Amino acid sequence: MREQGLEAHISLAAAGESRSDTFAVCDGEGRAIWYGPFIDADADHPRGDQLAAAMGAAGRAIWLAGRAREDTGVATVTLHLAVSEEGLDEIALACRASTAGLALDLIVTDDNPALDWCQAFGRLDPVSGPLTDLVDPEAPPAIPALRAITGGLDQQFEPQERLVMHEPALDPSMELRSALESLLLHDAVGMDATMRHAVAAVVHLTVDTPHGPPTDAEEFLGRFDAAWLVASWLGHDTELSLIATLCAGEIPALSWCELMYTTTLAPWSTNPVAVHARRVFREGADQAGGSAGLRAVGR
Repeated sequence: MREQGLEAHISLAAAGESRSDTFAVCDGEGRAIWYGPFIDADADHPRGDQLAAAMGAAGRAIWLAGRAREDTGVATVTLHLAVSEEGLDEIALACRASTAGLALDLIVTDDNPALDWCQAFGRLDPVSGPLTDLVDPEAPPAIPALRAITGGLDQQFEPQERLVMHEPALDPSMELRSALESLLLHDAVGMDATMRHAVAAVVHLTVDTPHGPPTDAEEFLGRFDAAWLVASWLGHDTELSLIATLCAGEIPALSWCELMYTTTLAPWSTNPVAVHARRVFREGADQAGGSAGLRAVGR
């Protein structure tokens, strides 16, 4: 039976080696719990370069942590996953972790014990029984890291309950959201339905985050960062799926929207809708008790 009121942590390290076509996953103490070669018949065989091998190993670590969470029955688990490569697809990994019921804390570090186990002879499969020993009720000490997916967010910010999209009467961000959508949609001649939906999705993701709406246009534009959005929406499967979709393709919709909003909210934009959007930010600052620190672009 799942214990809804508990939170827990899992610490793992993962590494892949494209030259030897091997991978390894270690626990928080550096002990190997799964290593060996990628088998050609494996559905998750990375079949690629070093980054692909590292992604394959990270995916297996996430699968293992998801199994441990299920074995333990804890509802809320954060996976602290140490890897060695910069440039992994953090969005894909975060979405995969969310599907497994995990919040992902992806840490890039030179101190990765799984690297050595990629060179070990033979293989070691994970135990067939419950993996409850991997779950720790206490958060692990900080790992020396080059970058973490949660970097840049206020770690002391108290999580808030997610805003409800379908109850505009209770949503204080309704006017802001409406103004921002209108910036691109009010005169969107030639914009197809796909891009219209993308604009609405981007505005929701940047305005309705559990951290609260942006307090000025500068902060709004600063939220057009995939890693920041993923870290903000960890545990929300629908939003993580939206982020992955918006970042896909040769010309990602998220990048397109960032360009459009940056130029539309710029000081030189005299379009009435842009002027209104900037005023919404200013009025929001005044309603919040003053405009100090709230810098509307073009103000």
